[in-house]
Parts: sequence; structure tokens; C-alpha cells
Amino acid sequence: MKPLCEAKNIGKDFLLPHGQTLHVLDKVNIEVYPEEVVAIIGPSGCGKSTFLRILAGLETPTQGEILYNGQVETGLLPSSALVFQSFALYPWMTVQENVEVVLKAMGQENTEKEVKETLAMVGLLGFEQSYPREISGGMKQRVGLARALVRNPKILLMDEPFSAVDAFTAEGLRSEVLNIWAQKGKNLSSIVLISHDIEEVAYMADRIIVLKPNPGHVHLVIENKMARPRDHHSPEFLSLVDKLHSTYAAVVEQKDELTPLEQMTTALLPVSSDEIIGLLRYVSRSGGVEELYKVGVDSNQHFDRVVLVAQAAELLNFVGIHHKSVKLTEIGKSYLSIKDHERRLLWNEQLLTIPLFAKVCEKIKQMPKHCMDRLQLIAFLTKELPQEDAETQLKVLTRWARYGNLFTYHRQDQAYRLSSEKN
Repeated sequence: MKPLCEAKNIGKDFLLPHGQTLHVLDKVNIEVYPEEVVAIIGPSGCGKSTFLRILAGLETPTQGEILYNGQVETGLLPSSALVFQSFALYPWMTVQENVEVVLKAMGQENTEKEVKETLAMVGLLGFEQSYPREISGGMKQRVGLARALVRNPKILLMDEPFSAVDAFTAEGLRSEVLNIWAQKGKNLSSIVLISHDIEEVAYMADRIIVLKPNPGHVHLVIENKMARPRDHHSPEFLSLVDKLHSTYAAVVEQKDELTPLEQMTTALLPVSSDEIIGLLRYVSRSGGVEELYKVGVDSNQHFDRVVLVAQAAELLNFVGIHHKSVKLTEIGKSYLSIKDHERRLLWNEQLLTIPLFAKVCEKIKQMPKHCMDRLQLIAFLTKELPQEDAETQLKVLTRWARYGNLFTYHRQDQAYRLSSEKN
């Protein structure tokens, strides 16, 4: 069988401030065949969403090409539609108008029949005249799905489409999408799904592609031959979920050699101190070591989020990540065994082992009156971490530093000062 569309040797570089090049994707080869669901998973920063945008024709690859029915495409992917992670609805338009606008943008005048049929397909009949502010998150995502389906695409591209809704709503939406895809006589042939949810891809996908970062490339392709509908509690399903968790954890654990750009400064992870401390306490109650998957199940957190928290704790040297498990280090054990004041002192010490915190402290010392205003720090973070969002890095930096009493932020003059010199 010939692929419906395929990505050949896709590479993507981004030119960063100060002339650096960030290599995001390298030699990615992925085929999408008729009548299949393909899921792409991988750690944060491996280029999943960038690849999907390239496949859709919204981003131009630095190397390689996209083919549709064997023909090279340089613009938007023909007969495709994209469902975004966020709802992306026009708040001043009704549900019906939010869907109609797609057809009108394509130059179609008589849209009522197609719009009503599509709204019925996604369970929104009766809500045509409602505004986005009047409907739930799940219904908003149904509108987003309707906007994609009203184009009658052959390929549906979905970028973490269920991450913005609650677990029960997401479960229902997954089943609805698969029911629409499975209907006979439809035009929709294939789905490409970006996801961070292991059970989601096991439930939906026929093929699961695991990307590995630095730069993003295909690490492994896993075939899913289970018959539909799939039972979350069947031995086959649980075995696949366990295999995916093992594969994902192994990818996270592998420490590839960093490029000179990545050696500059390690980015902070958007995780709170409470989440890190909660993980340490959980692992301690489990005897000092626990499987990442079990942490996610017991805490009702997505596996991707659990891994992110574990990586943040590892950055502070409180835990180590080993294959599928997270294990307390001696420093992590010491942290839990001391009083709150001493914990903050130890947190302070561990912050200074992270290059970014050490550099910021040194920079503050170099400033007049040892005071650095917010805009100066934003500029510094942009220079140190040009591939990261400076505002996000600043937020994490501030919260971690406050907990460790390393430096303080004064809202009145929007300035940062070292805690030892705040008076």
C-alpha cells in the first residue's frame, strides 16, 4: 500500500538571537497510510509540534520534503485539517459562525447544510447560537473539531487536542473522534495525533512513533495490532502501556552529548517547589524508589507531567531517574529528614549548583547597589537561554529562589536583590 502522505528526511533549524542555530529536527522519516491512526510521542522539546506544523505546511523544513499521494508539496498539505491544542475560537462569534467562517474563507457561500451536518456529527446541535463563553471546555473543543471536519479532510492532524479538558471529557472525545473516523463512506482516511498521554495513544493509534530529542529524530516505531474497540483493562492493552512507559522512560534517562549551545545553561523546568517536594515525599513513602508510571497513577497526573517533575527534582540533585523509576539521592533523603528552616538552606545550596542561578547571583553582584531590575533580568535570560521563553524562565527562577531565600523580588521597584543584602 502506498502512503497517503510522507515526510522524507525532515530537518528543521531555527536561527536564534546572537547568531546561534537551534537544531530541532534531524532526518525525520514518517509515512501515513490510508485508514490508519498514527500517534507521535516523546519528551518535551523533541519537536513533536514543530513536525506537525511542517506536515501541515504551516512551517517550512530546513531540509527534506513532504509528499502527498507521491507528489512533493511546498504549501499547505492538501485535503488536511488541523485541530489545535487550545480552543482558538472567535469569542464574538456563535458556535455556528465559528464553523461557518472556515467555509467562507474557502470561498463557499451556501454553508448551512455542511455546518449543521458537522455540528450534528460532533454532538453540538442545539448549541448553534451559543457563544464560546456560554459553553464548557469539552464543547469548545468539539467546535474546534467541527471546524476541522467541515472541510471534509482526508487527513486530520491533531496537536494534543484533549490536553485542555478534564479526564472524563477527554475520554469521551477520543471515542467520538474514533467513531467519526470509522464511519463508512466518509472522506476522512487518516489521523496524525501528537500526544503526551501514553494510554491515549495505546487506545487510539495503529502505529506509535517515539521521538528522541537533541535534535528530534525517530527513535522507535511501535505497531499496535489490537482490535477495536480496545479494552483499557485487557492484558494486551496493559502490556502495550507498560512497553510505552518503559520506552519513554529510557528515552528520558539517556543523556546524549550536548551541543555547545545546550552546554551554555540548562533551562529551568516549569514545575513548582510544592510539586518537587510532593514527589520527594511520595518516593520516600515508597521506600526511596518508585516507578514513574505508578507515581502518575497514584497522583492522577499525566505521565509526561510526572517525568517533568522528576527531571526538575533531578536538576536539584534530589532524585535520580533510572530506567522506569525515580530514586531519592542522599541529598534528597537529607532534605526530607531536616526541619523546614534547614530545608530552605539546603534548597538554597542546591540552587547554586544550577548554572543559571549561579550566573544570575553573580550578575546581581555586578550591578550598581547589587540590584537588578526585571527588564535587565529578562534581557539576561534571553541571552543565556535564547531558545526558551524568558518570561517562563523568570517565573520559575523567581519561585525557586524565593523558596530557597536566595534572592528576592520587590514589586514596588520591580527589582531583584540577593537575600543576604536585602537590607
